[in-house]
Amino acid sequence: MSKQTEGGPMALAAPVNWSAERDFGSAGMVNYQDLYYFVVVVEKGSLIAAARFLNVPLSTLSRRIQGFEKSLGYKLIHRTAKHFGLTESGVRLYDSVQGVIHDLEMRVDGVNSELSSLSGEIKITAPIAVGHHYIKPLVLGFMQQNPRVSVELLLSNDHSDLVKNSIDIAFRLGPITLNDWISRPLMKAPVMLCAAADFDFGARYPEHPSQLALLPLIATRGLPVWRFNQGEESVSFVPKAYFRTDEARLALDMVLAKVGLACLPEYLIAEALASGHLQLLLPDWGAGYKQVNIIYPHRSSLPTKTRAFIDYVIARYEPLKDMALVS
Repeated sequence: MSKQTEGGPMALAAPVNWSAERDFGSAGMVNYQDLYYFVVVVEKGSLIAAARFLNVPLSTLSRRIQGFEKSLGYKLIHRTAKHFGLTESGVRLYDSVQGVIHDLEMRVDGVNSELSSLSGEIKITAPIAVGHHYIKPLVLGFMQQNPRVSVELLLSNDHSDLVKNSIDIAFRLGPITLNDWISRPLMKAPVMLCAAADFDFGARYPEHPSQLALLPLIATRGLPVWRFNQGEESVSFVPKAYFRTDEARLALDMVLAKVGLACLPEYLIAEALASGHLQLLLPDWGAGYKQVNIIYPHRSSLPTKTRAFIDYVIARYEPLKDMALVS
């Protein structure tokens, strides 16, 4: 039984790159590259037309089809100088796989379309306080400009595995080095020592960092060492915490509840300072800063939607990366 073809039952829109130079087959396994070649030959109606469509030499295509037949153990195509047709085995194989091949083509086209357009999902992670204060408004603004892009924003103070969790973009505090990822500084957030406006110091109001050990201190995991400097003098110590947490906003709540003193980023305490609920301590002493970085894979491998969000963020924070950011 043979199946004559005049141009093929279904014309392929464009050749799929199945890595023509790579051998996917081995003994007892189907070579998917050759299977694709076979389908194209059937649908184009001749080896010459198929070779032109695939942009491969005719001799190479003929050799690959013959090798495919040999690996299967049966003939697929009857071909002479004037005749081209399928054997019964060729008809059965083509009828069985052509739908799958076209389905794969459509799926690949769909993925390519999504990756090259501003659509699809971006998965972002950030520390909790930074996420609420800075990243949330950035995500909102970007989504308003690009309504076809959806975002999953994961807020956590744990440095989760970015690759394992399929993260597209991460925001981190402090220097981060990851293989095959780019870390770019966005801004510097000043750290300030604060207490509740009506905190009862008794006779222990601090005039120097060395006096802080006499007071109840609230420490955060993100700032394990407190560093103060004034002119040429510097003081560093690990706070003996009366209360410790990994979440800066919880630390602020405890400060406002008059549990103790804390070193917190300026952006987190600015509102409470302005409203008079907090007071700054040791204002003549600098307490350093926390650098916020954006982290993403090398740009050559990024989808359009991811590159667009990175550019959106950088355009808003590039002027601030070399200065302390004040809310």
